[in-house]
Order: sequence, then C-alpha cells, then structure tokens
Amino acid sequence: MRLPTPFSSSRRGAPVRLAALLTATLFATSVGGCGGDTDDDKKTDTAGGADASGADGTGGDAGATLPATDPAPDCDPLQPTVCSLPWPSSRFLKDDAGTDTGKRLALGKTTLPANWIGVHVLPDHLNRFDGYGVGSGILVHFPNLDASGIPDETAIADSQKADAKIALLDLGPVKAPFAKPVALPWWAELDGTEAKPEKQGLFIRPAVILEEAHRYVVALRGLKDTSGAEIASSPAFAALRDGKAAGTFLEPRVAGFDEVFAAVTAAGWKREELVLAWDFVTASDKSLHGDLLDVRDQMMQTVGSLGAELTITSVETFTEEQDPNMAMWIKGEFTVPEFREPFKVVERLGDESPGDATGYRLRRDANGKPKHEGTRKAEFWAVVPHSAMDGTPHGIVQYGHGLLGKGDQVKSGYHRKVANDHKLIYFACDWTGMAEPDEAAVQFMIFEFSDFYMIPEGLHQGMAEALALGRGMRERFTELPQIKAKKIQIDKKRFYYTGISQGGIYGGTYMALSQDVTRGHLGVPGQNYSVLLHRSVDFNPFFAAMIAAYGNSIDRGILLLSAQTLWDPVDPSSHYRHIEKAPYPNTPAHQVLLASAKGDWQVALITNEITARSDVGVALMENYGKEVAGVTPVKYPHKGSALVNYDFGNPWPKPGNRPDDTKLDGQQCGPGAMCFATALCDPKGTYATCTVEDPHSKPRRLDHHNEQMVHFLDTGEVKDVCGGDACTPF
Repeated sequence: MRLPTPFSSSRRGAPVRLAALLTATLFATSVGGCGGDTDDDKKTDTAGGADASGADGTGGDAGATLPATDPAPDCDPLQPTVCSLPWPSSRFLKDDAGTDTGKRLALGKTTLPANWIGVHVLPDHLNRFDGYGVGSGILVHFPNLDASGIPDETAIADSQKADAKIALLDLGPVKAPFAKPVALPWWAELDGTEAKPEKQGLFIRPAVILEEAHRYVVALRGLKDTSGAEIASSPAFAALRDGKAAGTFLEPRVAGFDEVFAAVTAAGWKREELVLAWDFVTASDKSLHGDLLDVRDQMMQTVGSLGAELTITSVETFTEEQDPNMAMWIKGEFTVPEFREPFKVVERLGDESPGDATGYRLRRDANGKPKHEGTRKAEFWAVVPHSAMDGTPHGIVQYGHGLLGKGDQVKSGYHRKVANDHKLIYFACDWTGMAEPDEAAVQFMIFEFSDFYMIPEGLHQGMAEALALGRGMRERFTELPQIKAKKIQIDKKRFYYTGISQGGIYGGTYMALSQDVTRGHLGVPGQNYSVLLHRSVDFNPFFAAMIAAYGNSIDRGILLLSAQTLWDPVDPSSHYRHIEKAPYPNTPAHQVLLASAKGDWQVALITNEITARSDVGVALMENYGKEVAGVTPVKYPHKGSALVNYDFGNPWPKPGNRPDDTKLDGQQCGPGAMCFATALCDPKGTYATCTVEDPHSKPRRLDHHNEQMVHFLDTGEVKDVCGGDACTPF
C-alpha cells in the first residue's frame, strides 16, 4: 500500500507542531525506530488513575488505606498505571434491564485516552452496546514484566495447562448462573511496538472467537518482573481479593468479585495466589448486529425482488486479439436508499485539525434506529467474457476489492481469465465506508479517535449496497439495452461471491448477510482488525499517525481494542458464527472457502486459525503447513466451509504484534521498494531490501487455485488441486 498522500504533507494552516510530530514519527518508524514513544510523550495514566488509586504503579498491598469515595470514577483502580486498564472490564458496565445482556457499557468522559492536545476519545458510541465485542482482546500493564514463561502464539496449547500463569474462563450466558467455567485457549504478547520494558503492555489474545452475551473471567498469577522479583497486586485488587474492601469505594464491586473468585476457584486456582482477576461481558447478537440487519432489511425491501435499478454509463468492447478473455468492460450506476449523513471529521480539534475531510455516519430516527432518506447513485463495474457472447448462460460473481480500493479492480487480468475459462460474469462496486473515496476521512480520523465509528457505520451502507447490487445484477442486467442487444444470458443459479484482502475479510460479513448468495470464496482473508493491524505492513503509515497523535503505546493499544467493539458489527469476527452454524433470521445457511498464503505480510494467518479453532463450522484442510493447536485437519475432498493454505516459500512469521521482519536482509534500498513499510527495526538505520516477496497477491494468479475456487462455488466441495503438497507451487 502506498504512503497516503495526506500523511506526506499538512494542509495549509495546519498546526506546525502536529506537522513536525508526524514528520519525525514517520522518519522514526520507517528508518531506524523500533516503536516506542515520541519525545514529548504524555504520562501513561491519561486520567489520573495512578494518583487516585493511591499506588505508584509498581504494585501494592492489602494494608494500603483506600478512601470511602471513589477519587477517580472514570477509571479502574485495579491497574493503577492506566485509567482504563484492565481492558475490557465490567468496571465500565452498568445495569440496564432494557438490553439482552442486562448490561450497558458506561465509560466516562475521561476513561479513554487523550491525544497530543489533551482531547479525550468520547465514549458515546461505545456506550450504545450491551457488552464488549466478541473480537475483544485483553490488555494489562505490569511495568518490566518478564513474559518468558507465558505462552505466545506458537505455544497456544500450553495456555490451558494446569500451571499456566493466565486463565481465560467462559462462565456461559451472562443471564444464567455458571455451573463450571470453561477454560479457553489464548496467547499473550508484550507490545512489540514499544521499546521500553517499563511501558510495554501485555496483550492477551483469545485463540477462539468469543460467544455473544457471555461472561468471561481473566486471571493472572505468579508474575515476575525482569529483575526476578514477584509482581504484587494493586492495593485495590488486594483489598477485593483479601476481603478488605468493606467501607471503601470498592464495596459495590465486592459481590461481583466474589463471583469472579468463585469461578477462579472452580477452575482449580487458589484465590490467594491471584495477582489480578476480573470479568467482562460480551455484547448480544441484537446489540452487535441489530443495526446492520435493520439496514439490510430496509434496503432489500426498498429495492424489492428485482434489486437495485441499474444504468450503464459506458461500454468498451474488445476483440480476442485485443483481449483474449474480456469482450465487454461495463461501467454503470445503481440507485439505492441513502442511510448515511455527512459530518466534518476531527472537528473537535479546531485549529489543531490535520485537515478537512467529510465522514459519514448512520442517519437515525428519534429512537436511535437507522433510517434512510433520499437515494444515492453508486458506481458498478462488470467484466463480460468472450465466452458469453454466443448466448450461453453464464454465472455471475460479485467481487470485493482490497484495502481502501475501488470496485474497478474487478478488471484485473486473473478475473478476466477466470470469467472466460469458467463461464462467469464478474461485477463489483465500492465497499462504501472503506473505499478510495473514504481514504482522507480515515486518515484524519486517526488524530481524533472519537470519529472512528464512521468506518463501521459507513460500512453498513456499503454492505447493503453490495447486496442490493447483487440482486439487481441477477435480475436486471440482461434486460439492459446494451446487454440485451448482445443476447447475453445469466444462469441465476450460479450466483457467487469472491473477494481478496479487504474483500476477503469483509466477504465473511457479506456472506453472513446475503439472502441470495450461498457460496463464497474469501481470498487471503482474516478477521478481527485489532489483531490484524499491528501485524500488517499496510498499517504502518496509519500507525505513524497514531504515534504522532497518541504518543503512549498503551493508549494506542486501548484505542485499537476499544475500536474492535465498534468494528464488530461489520468485522467478520462477529459474523463467522452466522455464516453457516447460526444463520440470521430470514437468511439461508452459507458456505465459504478461505484461501490464505503462508507468511502473508498484509493479513495475518493466525486470525484464520482462530476461525478454524472456533466452533463456527470452518474446517481446516490437511496440509495447512503446520500444526494448529486444538484443531484436527480434515482430508480432501470435503463438503462445506473450509480453510486452505498456499505456500510460496515464505517462512511462518515470528511471534508478536509486528509485521514480520524475517523477510528483510538489511541492505539499503530506496523508499519505493515494496518492503519500505516493513523496515521498522533495522539496527543499521537503513532501508531494507526484500529477500522474499509478499505472497499476498499470489494465490489468485494460479490456475489451480482458481479451479479449486470455481469447483467449490459450483458444488460446495473443497478438492485437492495441489497433489498433497500443501499447495506449494514449485
């Protein structure tokens, strides 16, 4: 991905300090820096949590005196170094009988981090949810923590051993009493974007997709710092653990913590050995998906059984000599209801704003429900192959484009060849909300993360538009004058989806929502953006902006994890369960083929392994290339959803939340090199050269990959096209 234009120069009149911060940050992250904080770093505690709890961040004891009145009601004193840690926590939930979980998020005005000018991220949009997202990661902070004995992503099987230092327990549905907690697999990693051990947060990543409307407990014990000293509990947690919270501001939490301690004891741990433990609740299906399903249903009811109205705006034709595969390149428009309303991004920054950009959010009625007002014309593109020109009925394939791209990527040569080889008409539109027209707003939003909600809310429109276009193509395309004149026919039973990268990711969401398409192919996909982003080279320029705006690495971690709850309504992490195992109302069951590339620099394969490990109906095919803890591979052929992997010689990535650096050889090269964005930690302070190419774009260019894809789309069967060698194309 190119370095975004607005990041390379500031707008006229933009603040000099911000421009200088961003320039320095970009230089540090692209040349010699290895993460960490900027020189004008804020203190870690963004809302006074350390002073308020009576602790200095190095530990505590049960004998500390705690006040009767909460001195920092926006914060959680369990982790006195940072206001909003541990994350996520029931500390920021309140009772609400009107929700499906009986809870609602209740973060304070200063709970979330502040940017470089002290503007705190607003919690308003998070506080609409009745729990945290099912893609939620966990973050804690113990200065100078020794994580050497804690399982990382290469040792997930060890996370459920009896002597593990961390437990992640599922207590079951939030409204039901638990019988016995279920220990879930996880991995942990110190934040690799932070160079200073005293400032490194510890991410605890669930190795499965969490369940909706469930209660979870996290517990830690036996922790030591890098000097070998045991890490003590904070005074607040020690008081709760040791029964000394009566008469203090913690007393209202005693009953809830008694249940936490009961769960930990039931799991075989001793209460007195705990360094820290707490609970949180995940959001309900209604809270996560109600708006999106409402937008979908309103959209499809409005466009009706024929789908969106189509208009062709231009047609280019090609002879077989000019293009051996594509006969017609179609550009057009389709009309859909408009569910969005515009707003000015980062308006709260005033004169400190990095630039002017328009974002879009859902338009809502007086009850907060999405509503549409007026219509809008969106673009679409279509590839008609030569094989369709004799009137033979062709299937149709809706394509999902890559990161902040456009639907016209459907014109790529490999799509044209698949279309002609397999009698298919390809078409696409933009992923409104995460397409090229949204890029400036996405970039500027990073400086004031309160506006992040525009991405998932904009994608509500984008998802509904894709569904409306798909039905319109199936029902209306052959009636358009330019198509009817050529006697082009569609086989309506062959209606499929394929997407790559961003389109492979959001394709999981599309497939769960579609009432018309039942089989889809997800190319180089993933799920859970809060896990993906740190591991992706595509995120580096955006990460540089985050460093400039939010100088503390723990603050940035909190932002990504809190954003995941906002993202979950459109992130496939919350939709995989509903693709096949638990379809949405009035929606058929679907099947998907996930095709990854080993060592992908842009989309981390570990997120697909989480999908395969979860009970959502996606099988792991044999010859994946390594053992996936807790998953038994299945043999070819296989009927149903599955994950296959293609090996182009890249190594498996090193563990950690950074783009993999094993592909670098340390030689100097110019910033135009493909690997420019990965040269974050080169000790020589030089740009790096790639010794191995990014495999991200390679599977789609293989004929046997495309044969496997089309066979699956037509039959629902995953067949072996690689001869049992893990799809190594050598």
